[in-house]
Amino acid sequence: MGDVRYLEPGDVAIVSGAAGGIGSAVVSVLASEGVAVAGWDLPGSDFSVARRHCEAAGVGWSSFEVDVRERDAVIEAGRYSARLGRVRYGVNAIGIDNLQPTDGMPVAEWRRIFEVNTEGVLSCCVSQFNVIKEHGGAIVNIASISGMIVNRDCAPHAAYASSKAATVHLTRNLAVEWAKYSIRVNAVSPGYTLTNMTGSNTEETTRAFRAQSPMGRMAEPEEIARPVAFLLGSGASFINGVNLPIDGGVTLW
Repeated sequence: MGDVRYLEPGDVAIVSGAAGGIGSAVVSVLASEGVAVAGWDLPGSDFSVARRHCEAAGVGWSSFEVDVRERDAVIEAGRYSARLGRVRYGVNAIGIDNLQPTDGMPVAEWRRIFEVNTEGVLSCCVSQFNVIKEHGGAIVNIASISGMIVNRDCAPHAAYASSKAATVHLTRNLAVEWAKYSIRVNAVSPGYTLTNMTGSNTEETTRAFRAQSPMGRMAEPEEIARPVAFLLGSGASFINGVNLPIDGGVTLW
């Protein structure tokens, strides 16, 4: 991010979804700025990539396996992560999808997607708030352009898209509610990004995603992570409650 440090070296960031593509990229960028990282993800997750990023940068690292649908466990994860140092930053890069026709999706599956993508993000935010409020800081939630537009030339996105739209509005409300604690809360909405989730798409869908971008390609995870780091830092000190599309211009059509 250049010679100017917008993040405080030695402070701690909690990153949920740290074992995923965007999450591990966020860990890499934060570690390169001297920030220690407490990574959260599902039980059985492989944290090795995220851990290596921190080891290479010489910053602290801890991991906590947690199902974000379990509020008490998520709150405990926050207390555990605070042992690493002064927690100033939170990033929530969690999400699941099930791209099937809405009329055929069982109600239980619709609820599961919301339990992770919206309620899970809320639990992570509350846990992070509990350990950040003493010092102030910032939280960034990873939403999606699916929460802004209706995806086309691909399988139906209604459940995933609705859950991400809810996450964006949750972010706005928390931004207002927690501003008095000197905590900023923002969201980013990635466009089509090269991760394990999109890697399961058909080649036809991948070609359609590329064609929908004015830039003619999909994003690398690092291209999502760098704006996230900016929103966490002092360079964004008066940015609160925004949803930043990082989509190469897809939502401009």
